[in-house]
Amino acid sequence: MKVISILNYKGGAGKTTTVANLGTALWILGYKVLLIDSDIQGNLTFLMGFDQSCGDATLHDWMIHDGNPPIYERYHGLYYIPVSGDQEFEQKLDKMYHREDVLRDHLEPICQMFDYILIDCSFKAGLTNTNALNASDSLLIPSECASFSMQGMEKLMQDYEDIRRRMNPKLEIEGVLLTKYQHNTRFSRQMTAWLETQPRYEGKVFQTRIRKNIRFDESPIESKSVFERDVKANGAEDYLALAEEITCAKRPDQWPYIPLNAWLEEHPDDEGVKLQIEELNKKKR
Repeated sequence: MKVISILNYKGGAGKTTTVANLGTALWILGYKVLLIDSDIQGNLTFLMGFDQSCGDATLHDWMIHDGNPPIYERYHGLYYIPVSGDQEFEQKLDKMYHREDVLRDHLEPICQMFDYILIDCSFKAGLTNTNALNASDSLLIPSECASFSMQGMEKLMQDYEDIRRRMNPKLEIEGVLLTKYQHNTRFSRQMTAWLETQPRYEGKVFQTRIRKNIRFDESPIESKSVFERDVKANGAEDYLALAEEITCAKRPDQWPYIPLNAWLEEHPDDEGVKLQIEELNKKKR
């Protein structure tokens, strides 16, 4: 079992995209996965299709009021915990006993239920992110191939080292993930080369690059990961390759059918997904 926080202090680096699509990729590989949205913006919660207006319990409710963990099923084996839009959550958390340990203590009884737990963190430093890092085994840093994203990483590394020293000595760097990558641009190649030569990131830059792809922008509108939106897209291949790099596992035969069939079970009238399955079947003939 491993808990991974996905975090960069620069917005737009691909945190939520990575949590949703890496989580789905790990599930495709056969792992039991829990996705946690700890970012008050709730982008992952929206992508999962959670309706906050129904009054169902969220991460904030659980952390403040205890009770049963608010785990919702995406597919069998793939689950998520949504977040609420409580603007005063950090103030409430600040008043709690052992305020930096709240998420860790809540996750401890359920950790062994999952192979991987991925936490979507806020791009703003704060007590919620401290809780996430304190509860995690490792930190995955998505970084857009842009100088401002690198600046966000520098502040993050300072906080990472502080948390590792003060409260969570087991916290490691899972890796730096280059996102919105364009291999045919000199700037992307330069940023990659620069990262790989920095001592603190040595050996920590994933070989997998997440290529720029319009499907990442389209899929959340339909509450889909890239795998359901377009299983043949570069984004699906890239995140599946990342899951393989992290786990050293190999994708199953006929893996594209796994997310499409699971989605269709829940949304039997989705003509777009039906068409994707038809195209896969034609290629098999």
